[in-house]
Amino acid sequence: MMTRYHHLATFAIAMTAAAVCAAPRVAHAQTPVRFSVVGGLSLPIGDLGNGTDLGLNLGVRGEGRPLAPGWAFRGDVSYDRYDGRGAVDAYSYLAFGANLVHHEPNHGVYEFGGLGVYNSRVAFASSVDRSDTNLGVQMGAGFELTRDHRLFTEVGLTSAFTSGRNSLWFPVRVGFRF
Repeated sequence: MMTRYHHLATFAIAMTAAAVCAAPRVAHAQTPVRFSVVGGLSLPIGDLGNGTDLGLNLGVRGEGRPLAPGWAFRGDVSYDRYDGRGAVDAYSYLAFGANLVHHEPNHGVYEFGGLGVYNSRVAFASSVDRSDTNLGVQMGAGFELTRDHRLFTEVGLTSAFTSGRNSLWFPVRVGFRF
């Protein structure tokens, strides 16, 4: 029997695959927005790290063309999931974020930071789930691996302001812009 988390993960993967398949090759030249897909691992720390194992991260993004030399806005939709320990089966976070991105000229390095809305869900072994929606922050740095800026990697720090515990993690991602 599939849980809600499996349905959400399946939905996120399907939406990511659809976005990649539907993007025309000329979209980069015709639109002021570049889309990307990302995936990787999330290292939980603090209270979250004490109750979970290494997690997975998936995301879809839209980044506007530079507003000023080197500066742009980015919107993110991401899903992080961690297997729990003890009485908790899993922790998951669905996030909608807005980031300011600064690209270093001619170096392929960029920094980002912003705010997000995080829906956290804790699935207990007793089949009772707890869900909460809060604000949070994310920040980090990335490096463009190719000259056409399509393949990149980044590491960040995310803090969802959840009640009663701290929800901190380091997402390490690889992505593709189209």
